Amino acid sequence: MNTFPIKMKNKAKRAFTLIEIMVATVIMVVLVGLVIQITSEVLKVWSRSSGKLAANAEARIAMDMITQDLETAVFRNNEQQWLRVESPLPTGATDKVKAEEQTVALKLFSPALDRPAGPGDICAIGYRLKHQLSYEGATEPVYALYRMIVAPDVTFDNYLGSGVLDTSPQRTLDGETSGDSEDWSDGAIQDTSNYLVSNIVEFKVFIYLDDGTSPSKPVNVKTGTFELEGHYAYGGKFDGGSDGVTTPLLYADIILTVVSDQGLEMLEVIDKISETVAEVVALHGDTFTRRVNFMAHPL
Repeated sequence: MNTFPIKMKNKAKRAFTLIEIMVATVIMVVLVGLVIQITSEVLKVWSRSSGKLAANAEARIAMDMITQDLETAVFRNNEQQWLRVESPLPTGATDKVKAEEQTVALKLFSPALDRPAGPGDICAIGYRLKHQLSYEGATEPVYALYRMIVAPDVTFDNYLGSGVLDTSPQRTLDGETSGDSEDWSDGAIQDTSNYLVSNIVEFKVFIYLDDGTSPSKPVNVKTGTFELEGHYAYGGKFDGGSDGVTTPLLYADIILTVVSDQGLEMLEVIDKISETVAEVVALHGDTFTRRVNFMAHPL
């Protein structure tokens, strides 16, 4: 007769009180909030890392191509420029990254492995960093590196033939765009059809000569700094002078700084954010450096 009240009493003991439900709810909300916060941070890190990996992969492609061209570069002891490094404006002039202030244009002759089919093997090759619309259909300008390769037969006819040694190559390397030199002008190099890789915000080439000094110092830098000092040409003559080809080339240091898409977006509004260029690059980019030995000597 007394079993029914006892069972009801036991059931009442197993029920949750309002306070217990409220405590459990608070704990659940806190845990969900922590999970969401952790997930958000993980996604941010993943997005930043994947962006850097993609940008770094492109930088390695560019570095390999520049290395290949410099290692196989050819030189002759005549009145022609055979290698030219250009620095349009001093680097470090402002904290805001601008391609016109930090770019280096590189021009040389090399038997490129990816040269167009046809007679001959020596090609005129030009690199240039530019901030512009980099491909057809692009809506926003980006920092991109361009590479132009001139077919061997055109290179010979316009730049290496005996009748043009003192004219076309010189005009071309000095950046003029008249006559045959239009094939190798800066404007031609940075055409969207020559797009190589994007997200490159700094491209530097430092040239070292085998002049017997130890340690060897780059010939195209400012005294006491590691910044480019205007144009440098190996062979020939131009407005800034030249060492000719009397001193053999030793090696070159290539420096490429690459940032992710997120980093590029921050650099575009660098004047409106608290971070500096160096901080943005440190967080969203990497700098690659490679030393390349010159295998050829002037003939």
